[in-house]
Parts: sequence; structure tokens; C-alpha cells
Amino acid sequence: MKLETRAQADMKKALDLVSALEGENEEVKNIYGGLCHSFPILVRQSGLCQALAFSAEKARKEDNRGRAHRLLLEHVAQILGVKDPLQAVQQTDAIGYMHYTRRVLSAWVYFKRFAASVLGVHTGGRDEGE
Repeated sequence: MKLETRAQADMKKALDLVSALEGENEEVKNIYGGLCHSFPILVRQSGLCQALAFSAEKARKEDNRGRAHRLLLEHVAQILGVKDPLQAVQQTDAIGYMHYTRRVLSAWVYFKRFAASVLGVHTGGRDEGE
């Protein structure tokens, strides 16, 4: 039996989650793709808890931006294996917080790549040809 590494599992999960956005409208995909690129920067600058709190606040809106932030939070929850990532991060100890941060940042590399390859969203937004 062949076991997959954590990186392989993260890559597969990221591909599945990002590919599932194909049915979303173009604006949601574009916003989500942009978030995939900016989220790790926000985590590094402000910390995972603050980055998740920011997205949770934005997710309250019933518009395309809110939908994109809800998707981001759902995807972080799947990576961490929790129901509510903000609550989980807020309630953990320092070691758990560091673990969650490392897990998100290591997995998010694949979300950024698939936002570019599957959704066509690069750091500056969507490709002009699309």
C-alpha cells in the first residue's frame, strides 16, 4: 500500500477545493483567487488569528466578496480539520497556534498555485486574456 505524504494530501485537497469553484460566478472566483495570494501575507504580517478574524468579518456580507471570504474560511477549516477555524485558533495554546499557522502556510502554497492554474488568477488579478 502506498501512503501519501502530507504535502501530497494537501495538494490533492487544494486541487479539489479550488476546482470546485468552477461553478461560481467570475467575480467570486477572481476575489477568491486574489485572497489565495494575499492570505499568507496577511498571516505573516498579522498572525493567523487576526487574518481569520478579518476574513470572518468580511464573510458576513451577502455579496461576492463575502462569498469569497466564506469559501476561504471553509477551505482553511478543511486544512486544519476543524469546523470553525477562528474559534479553534482562538482557543488553542501557543504550541497549537504555531502548529495551525504552519499547517495553513504550508498548505496554502497549493491554493496559490491552483488559483493561478485552475482559476487563472495571478497576483495582480485575472489574466487579461480571460
